[in-house]
Amino acid sequence: MEKDNLNRDQLYLYEEIMTGLKQYIDNNGLKEGDRIPTEKELGDLFNASRISIRRAIKELVEEGTLKIVRGKGTFVSAARKEIHLLDLQGFTEGLTTNNDTITKDIISIQTVKRNKDLDRVFENQYDEYIELVRKVYRNDQALSLDFAYLPTDLYPGIEEKITPESSTFAIIHEEYGVEFRKVNKNLEFIHPDEELQRHLKVNSLNMLVLVDKVIYGEQDAPVHYSKYYLIADRVKLRLEHIINKN
Repeated sequence: MEKDNLNRDQLYLYEEIMTGLKQYIDNNGLKEGDRIPTEKELGDLFNASRISIRRAIKELVEEGTLKIVRGKGTFVSAARKEIHLLDLQGFTEGLTTNNDTITKDIISIQTVKRNKDLDRVFENQYDEYIELVRKVYRNDQALSLDFAYLPTDLYPGIEEKITPESSTFAIIHEEYGVEFRKVNKNLEFIHPDEELQRHLKVNSLNMLVLVDKVIYGEQDAPVHYSKYYLIADRVKLRLEHIINKN
């Protein structure tokens, strides 16, 4: 019985340390990339054993509050960005919240010819597309690289309307009158090639989430295709489906 009480006391203690560590980060104005005290210093601060300190740090790492850099210490990390996978709105529109600043850099806009992948998605309907490549940042930290493909027959001149600040989805709706009816997304976890490493500032061991997305309009015709690469340890993927019982 005494052993069981000890285990419960240790459990409550590490949870209290987690709360205390979060308060310490807030009270001291620590931001992403700032180093927190060592395990020994935290043990002295919270009057706790190193085992409890390590458990609290482990839990905070798993939830994304902290990150451990081997040989250097433990640092404040940005909380993972939640992304709703069933959302029909644009990728960056779905990211926008009051707590984050989402910005985009246009890497390239160019005309490309049909290929096997585009023929598969658009069912051999179009010969030419605008390829839009953008890098997306969350609070100045790279979050994803986005490749979008827009048939020039559906969206003539759209490349002249796109700016880093503009919403491609808003342009499609407002300028071309295209309505989105459904979306199909496929997910795959991959290691980045050299191009992705260069753009996202990651290495070959980092995991990325590849989201392959096709959006359909009237009569289930494909009207937009994109694939974007998310840095896996900076996002949290969410699925939510509301069942209509009427």
